[in-house]
Amino acid sequence: MEHAKKRKEHKIDKAVDMSFPASDAPAHGNPTGTEPPRRPADRKAPRVTKEEIEQAQRGGGHKQR
Repeated sequence: MEHAKKRKEHKIDKAVDMSFPASDAPAHGNPTGTEPPRRPADRKAPRVTKEEIEQAQRGGGHKQR
């Protein structure tokens, strides 16, 4: 019985260690990193037309440019 108790305690200790630092407060405000963003901050999502969506739903593949 003692072995099972020690094993349970070990599992609990491991779970507690993996949850560290759970007590830290969440970050608020702007990022503080000094590196520039990986992609331009003003980058927008691509515009997709209704026809392109319908073509993709039909399995028409990519539109040739």
